[in-house]
This record gives sequence, C-alpha cells and structure tokens, in this order.
Amino acid sequence: MQIKVKTIRNLEVIEKELNSISSGVIVLPLEEDFEQIGTNFVYHNKNIYVFIQNKELCKNLKLEAIAKFTAIKETASRKKNKKEKENIYSLFYISVSGIIKNVREKKLINNIKQSFIQKYSGKLIESGSRSKSFSRLIYIDTEELTATEETGV
Repeated sequence: MQIKVKTIRNLEVIEKELNSISSGVIVLPLEEDFEQIGTNFVYHNKNIYVFIQNKELCKNLKLEAIAKFTAIKETASRKKNKKEKENIYSLFYISVSGIIKNVREKKLINNIKQSFIQKYSGKLIESGSRSKSFSRLIYIDTEELTATEETGV
C-alpha cells in the first residue's frame, strides 16, 4: 500500500472543514493527569469551543494549560476500479493546539450556544430560552492550527 500525505496551509479550506466536521477528540489537562474525550464542538473566531458536561472533569480541569483538539473527516473507501481489489481511503485531519480557557462573557456564551444548536440541528433558538443541556463552556485559544490530507492506495 502506498500512502500519500499532504500538508494543507490554506486557512479558508481548513476553516470550511472545521465548520463541516461534527466531532473530534480533545485532550484536556487535569490537575494531575490529562483526559481524552470525544466531543462535539464549534469553531468560532479561530478557536475551538466545547461544552463540558462532566462535573468531575470540570472540577479537575487545569485552565491556562496546553490542550489539543483533533477533528477527522474520512471519506468512504472505494475501489480504484472494478478489476483492482486494492481499496483507497482518504482522511483529512486538523489539529488545534493552544491554551484552555473558560468563557465568561455572557454574550459570547449565548452566541456559541446559538452556533452550536444551529450547527447540529439546523435551527436557531429564541434568545431568552435556557437549555439545561449546556454546561461549562471552555475554549482552546488557538496557538497552532495544522491540517493534513492522507490518502492510501
């Protein structure tokens, strides 16, 4: 099998993919360790926003430390042509590294909630309504953003 790896540097392409990918894996720094969890997210203003539901995780979260988020988009594997048995796969993955922080500004919290609901349901919520499903909002203040396209033949 041959693997082709290409680094993507075009920010518009990366942002488009981040807005279309629905989930990823975040590595969160804790007081004595780290936690890796799969999560939904919103990409906004060059940062990754995540709602943390787990209260124990929230208590142990070490703010102002380095965190990393990775989103992966996989296209369905297909045969190169009918005569060949070799499959092709294609991955597009984006890694975001930066400092983990709390979101404290009410207006930003409401904007992210709106964006989150619109991204995952396609609907907007009324500005006055409250949802119990949203918990602590944190974000990765992006310091490094890398994207890679990998194809296997």
